[in-house]
Amino acid sequence: MKCAVRYAGLRLFLLLWLLAVSVGGMAQLSQAGRFEKEQKRRFGDFHVVSLEEQGLALLRDKEKYEQGDRVWEFTQVDTLLAEVWTKELAVEPKYRLMGHDYRDKNLYYLLRSGETDLGDLKIFKLDLQTKQVLEFDYKPELAIQLTHFNIVGNQILLAGYVSRQPAVLLYNMENNQAKIVPGLLADNTEILDVRANINNTFNVMLSERQTKAKKRLILKTFDDTGALLLDDLIEVDPEKTLLSGITSTLVRDEMMLVGTWSEGISKQASGVFTVLVDPYSEQKINYYDFGQMTHFFDYMTPKRAAKTKEKSDARRKIGKIPDFKTNVLPVRLLETKNGFVFYAEAYYASSLSNNPNWNTGNPYYNPYGMYGGYGNPYRFGGYPYGSGYPYGSYPYSSPKTSSEIKMQMACVAVLNGRGELITDHGFKMEDLKIPSAEQVSDFVYTPSRTTILFNKENQIHVQVTQADGVQLINEKKEIQLTNAAESVRPDSEAVGNIRAWYKNALYLYGYQTIKNPEKGNRDVFFINKLKIE
Repeated sequence: MKCAVRYAGLRLFLLLWLLAVSVGGMAQLSQAGRFEKEQKRRFGDFHVVSLEEQGLALLRDKEKYEQGDRVWEFTQVDTLLAEVWTKELAVEPKYRLMGHDYRDKNLYYLLRSGETDLGDLKIFKLDLQTKQVLEFDYKPELAIQLTHFNIVGNQILLAGYVSRQPAVLLYNMENNQAKIVPGLLADNTEILDVRANINNTFNVMLSERQTKAKKRLILKTFDDTGALLLDDLIEVDPEKTLLSGITSTLVRDEMMLVGTWSEGISKQASGVFTVLVDPYSEQKINYYDFGQMTHFFDYMTPKRAAKTKEKSDARRKIGKIPDFKTNVLPVRLLETKNGFVFYAEAYYASSLSNNPNWNTGNPYYNPYGMYGGYGNPYRFGGYPYGSGYPYGSYPYSSPKTSSEIKMQMACVAVLNGRGELITDHGFKMEDLKIPSAEQVSDFVYTPSRTTILFNKENQIHVQVTQADGVQLINEKKEIQLTNAAESVRPDSEAVGNIRAWYKNALYLYGYQTIKNPEKGNRDVFFINKLKIE
């Protein structure tokens, strides 16, 4: 009997040990490298761009002049965060940075002169293989307020509004010619997304708002010359308004549209919509309110979450739209072997934007770009990376507000190939406070687990959940420094955002004040490489 008890105890011990080893081995976070450059906060902010397995690109205004030109410093680091190329770019002071795109191992920066919609455009093309820099100057003949910037083949794709109507321009870098893509100029129409596909075609997603009784979602796909390949009109529920949208990029054969919707003219989101593009049959938009998601209310107290979900369920059962709404920042749409994964962040804003046109349906406001904020990596457009799954589509950035933003949670919605919601994951951000609504977290997805990460007060918060939603890990890790004798000053601003990089690697970047017991304090811009094993 004693032998049997000991044997059973040994089996239990081994089972628990194997479980602990398997869970730990499934999602170990390692900090695989660090880059530092002495830099005071808000003094020549760094703009960071993922170059996938080519490394990272850093660009900053050095705030110095040579022969009347402002000097910008470009630095490329490899995946080990070692510097491999540094180049100074001389630009007339009238130009400001508008956006960037990375495609086919070339990096492009877009700059514009002045503050008007007729300002000249300058494009820098950096060939990361030959280490050559080409410069292109384009003077638009039309006053266009830019919202999107992509590279398609050898063409610069510029989208925005001309006299409050959507417009797309194609600028050919080889012959210095530009043309307007036909069939887009229309009143009462808003651009939701413009995105390049992996086969050098591009999508334009529009929201049409003719009358309350007639709303349509429009998807047009063009080749790199601007020839129309697909034109699809999809009816929108007249009681709903589409606030944002992201198109897939044809990594899968299907074209999926995903975004957020609201009831009526509300500026806050009520849920997520999905629709599979099929111009040869009737298409139905799937509308999921947040109460239909399992973990969207995880940032609330259990009592409040249960009450909110119960109320949403009750309204839905009687055919009414649940009245829960919140601010949602769409981040990216991942295309996987089995379907799609939509990633977004929810936040609370204690006051409305200073810009009265933000998210009101008035298309003459540009919510995109790289204005303000430290190292703001938002750009126009999207791109694929080495494994064949696209990521890094970060065009959404709300305007500056007069008060703080509290990030509530990160949300992962897993969809099948038809855009139907399979499961979701949520990670509470503990009311992380930031000056404006911009992406602060990111995730790594596999069919078996989802890992979400964000930084708060120099700690990396990590959550790992299984495909069925069971939480495996929820922990915090200190940001590692190069010198073990150093520490981050407690009163440091503790600024830092996390971004997907390539495969299972991410990068954390920001500013810190480092305390050295022998040499004193120093302010640094830093990048830490993160890997999920």
